[in-house]
Amino acid sequence: MPTVSSTTRPQRWQDKLKPGVLLRAALARRGSMQAHLGPEWHTNLHAIHETREMTAILLTDAAALQIMVAAKAARRLGGVMAEAGVFMGGSARLICEVKADSQLHLFDVFETQQRAVDASGSELRAHFGTVHGHLASVERLLSPYAGVHFHPGFFPESTIGLPDHAYSFVHLDMDLVSSTNAALDYFLPRMLTGGILIGDDYYDPGVRQCFAEHCGHGGYTLMELPWGQAMVVKHSPL
Repeated sequence: MPTVSSTTRPQRWQDKLKPGVLLRAALARRGSMQAHLGPEWHTNLHAIHETREMTAILLTDAAALQIMVAAKAARRLGGVMAEAGVFMGGSARLICEVKADSQLHLFDVFETQQRAVDASGSELRAHFGTVHGHLASVERLLSPYAGVHFHPGFFPESTIGLPDHAYSFVHLDMDLVSSTNAALDYFLPRMLTGGILIGDDYYDPGVRQCFAEHCGHGGYTLMELPWGQAMVVKHSPL
């Protein structure tokens, strides 16, 4: 007769007093959580904290880790990766840490929003003001990594002349509804079967509606993540 493993025994009252349990309970009541990461995740967490010391990352640790996990999973598909909305390069560096030999294409207005005179430039300036990433700084940050390509300018104009790549992983951090809509229009039809797209700003009702309209007709699984992101997995072929 098989014996019951000690790992499946009922929780004793003493277990509830182990270090961290009371903190987790208190955080849960406040709408937050604490999770223990096994040793296999320490490298990723170190990369997140190291990147925070080098540049700005406007993501929680959980959201940053989600990007790394998804990009690492998608790299087996082949194809290329992309990020639209690079800012100061923090999340792009995290993708570089796990992308292996995959090519990474980065799309951002960088300094061009300050020189734009059309309607799209006005919308960006109204939202971001004078806050933007500098292309030269991001290039320096990512210089240790091979296969990184920069496409400065307004999206989707910045894709003009780009080969019709098949994408395994895409990260969107566009802030604006119009920009998010344009990015979904461009990337979703070009994603590989099994490809993963992570979108930030999902707490915004307009961004949420964009994802619903693009992914609600089949061919995609759309998942809402608890930390303000959406994850899309593509099922239908190119």
